[in-house]
Amino acid sequence: MTDRLLTPAVVELTQNLCDRFGPQRLAVLEHAGRRTAELREGNVTFLAETANVRSGEWTVDPVPAELLERRVELIGGCTRKEIIEGMNAGAKSYVADLRNMTLNNGSMILQAHKNIERAADNRLAYVGDDGDRVRINPHSTTRLMMVPRPLSVMDPGGRGIAGPLPAAFLDLAIHTLYNAEKLRMRQGGVYLYLREVSGHLEARLWNDVFTYLEDRLEMPRGTFRATVIMDSLAAVLEADEILFELMHHSAGLSLDHQAYAADHITLFSAPDRPHLPDRDHIGLNAHFLRSISLLIISVCHRRQAHAIGAPSYVLPIDPSLPAKPAYLDMIADKEREAVDGHDGTLVGHPGTVNAAMTEFNKSMPRSHQMYYQRPCHVTAADLVQRPEGALSTAGILTSIRVVLLALVGQNTDQAV
Repeated sequence: MTDRLLTPAVVELTQNLCDRFGPQRLAVLEHAGRRTAELREGNVTFLAETANVRSGEWTVDPVPAELLERRVELIGGCTRKEIIEGMNAGAKSYVADLRNMTLNNGSMILQAHKNIERAADNRLAYVGDDGDRVRINPHSTTRLMMVPRPLSVMDPGGRGIAGPLPAAFLDLAIHTLYNAEKLRMRQGGVYLYLREVSGHLEARLWNDVFTYLEDRLEMPRGTFRATVIMDSLAAVLEADEILFELMHHSAGLSLDHQAYAADHITLFSAPDRPHLPDRDHIGLNAHFLRSISLLIISVCHRRQAHAIGAPSYVLPIDPSLPAKPAYLDMIADKEREAVDGHDGTLVGHPGTVNAAMTEFNKSMPRSHQMYYQRPCHVTAADLVQRPEGALSTAGILTSIRVVLLALVGQNTDQAV
């Protein structure tokens, strides 16, 4: 049986993307594997062959007026309830994540796309526990963004489309044909976050794809704008180069400290190497994470691009109870990001939007801080300096418990 989303036009566009960019995608992934091997061997350096890009005087294309203010953006899943609550939470943008917050299952992904399609023109609704119909506030000014699945992920296909095939190409084909024109008229463009970008060659591929889609739909150059999440050492070392390759389609860079720490573990964990300490010792003020933050602010503002802070996933406080340490740490993190010069930040729960907004309102009087150029002396060694602290059994059990709770929550959400 063919799914209603997978029209002949969607299937054709997906196949065109696979044919046109498939070989380039494989070459990019192969290069990423070689770069990972170099980093694992300890060759942690900025690329010599792109030194001219880092030293050159250039900027990305001007940020569209509709995207200038990004003070607090909310990232979450793609169920009806999550999207509606996200669009009504008061954040500047809601980021529907097809990668980390949606199961990579054919039917789940297609349902997520249907929800995003309906949200693009405020047709999304669900029936609450009290029997009332809940919908997106028609007066909401929150932008709708999306995180497509990365280039390395394969979609199993089915329901009218042959697979396996690169998941990113299917996500872009569906999103482009159903939503691009609506979003361009509603919010000035098609805004994406990109995860697991391995470096500037992958950024070049994304840029080529965006250009192709704009030409095919006869849309202005820069309709597609991507914020690249700095979630790996390889990406951070090529921050300038990534912005350069996405010059006409860049919406800046963002941080993901948890993914970066996980990448650090993947690269440098070995029996003869010291382990990272418990999660409690790896806050945003840890030297290697703070170094990334300061580096990204410096790079982005020099290139006139947004620098977006790291997402926080803590729960909001219960007014009847004392604030938990994790919540207070989140407030301190958001205050530090705003004071340091970030142009906005991410949160992972609707109930924490206002708290994060308050911190940015206090320290960021204008719509962004791209006018502020922070001097930066971060070295490659700073990016891999291990935090100090103990590794305990209790800490390991806590990490396992967090993962299990996240998996249970994700499966529960998908059933909504």
